[in-house]
Amino acid sequence: MKTPRITIHLVYAGLLLALLMSAPPAQAYKMIRDTTEDDAHIQVLFLPFAFNTDAAGFNYGIGGGVSGWPQKQAIVGGAAWKSPQGTDAIYLNLTDFQLPFMKRLFITVHGMEASYDNMLSHPSGGGARPGGNSSDKNSGYAGHGWDQWVESEVSYVLPWGPHGNKPIHTYTTTRGILTDGSLYEGTYDPFSSGRSYFKVKPFYRKRWYREESPQNSSVETTGVRFTWEYDNTDFGYAPTEGSKTMLRLYEGIGSGSTNDWTAIEMDFSSFWSLPESEYTKKQVIGFNFWVVDTPSWDDKENGTSSGESPYYMGATLGGYSHQRGYPFYRFHDKSAYNILLEYRVTPEWSPLDQFQWFKWWEIVPFAEVGRVAPYLGPDTVFKDVKWSTGVGFRTMILNSVLRLDIARSAEGANAWVMVNQTF
Repeated sequence: MKTPRITIHLVYAGLLLALLMSAPPAQAYKMIRDTTEDDAHIQVLFLPFAFNTDAAGFNYGIGGGVSGWPQKQAIVGGAAWKSPQGTDAIYLNLTDFQLPFMKRLFITVHGMEASYDNMLSHPSGGGARPGGNSSDKNSGYAGHGWDQWVESEVSYVLPWGPHGNKPIHTYTTTRGILTDGSLYEGTYDPFSSGRSYFKVKPFYRKRWYREESPQNSSVETTGVRFTWEYDNTDFGYAPTEGSKTMLRLYEGIGSGSTNDWTAIEMDFSSFWSLPESEYTKKQVIGFNFWVVDTPSWDDKENGTSSGESPYYMGATLGGYSHQRGYPFYRFHDKSAYNILLEYRVTPEWSPLDQFQWFKWWEIVPFAEVGRVAPYLGPDTVFKDVKWSTGVGFRTMILNSVLRLDIARSAEGANAWVMVNQTF
């Protein structure tokens, strides 16, 4: 039996905190074999880091992760950090573990327990809509609070199409540029192009404050999310053609101050490659359309409501995915949509070409428009829309895509550090 090679990386860049803090990768159950590297082996990442945010203050911590163990496609990781202001957190994850009794089933489990000295929220229960589309940015509440959540997603690789025959798909790249293994066969048809997945994710989350009041009461929810995902792109880590489609159903079980709730969501992305130039390796236009509705939400005549989703789930705008110019969960209502356009340019020149672990970097100007509303119709969709514009910087390191997005909106600016492309 061949002993797996183990590589240990010591990294002192706060940017790589995103590797441990992010949601599970959209391109799960897929692997990259880069021709410039040795065969796949276990990689160990140690990560001292420091960062500063309004909610958490100045923080310092340590993180770590092991990729390729206990299975070649799996990742085990975690992080812990603390601040003198009273913020502390711990995060743990197991990503893409293949269940031995059924090779098409993969499980991801991750969760976090955090305390923030200045946690901001715009809760919207009771029909008051302090986080509604026309709400003032000062309508939220900030104070010492706690946020705890755990999720466990079981994913099944559907045996459809030309790429559904193997549970784990392998891309072949050279310095992160795809050379073989494209999923896209030139048509939008799950049975003749791309790969499809069915996912079931039980979830639990609770946010609460030290000093509670009707405006900032404890908000707790549990439930299950069902997803059908169709990846019809050439290369999920950096698509240049094709599309992605996700249809989701949320069934929330009320607890504490929340009721049972139901939400439906659609997320569609499309990509077009532009001709290369003397100074670029790739030029890609990316388009994303996202829409969500909460059919269980019922506003009553006495000013109360029932069946609404928590302000941090469902029809929510703000954060690192939708409307990046606004803080997390800035807007929330029964329905929401967002339209996003990105221009992804990979320069021919690379500042770190001498390092094998550095694959490529790209500059990404972007713009997005959207809004939340009690309903989406002709009289609301184009009225008082929110916008964000900015520029992102993406890089592929150790077969992971990291991004830094700097976005501006009518209410200020935000910078986001995260793993994976926006869509």
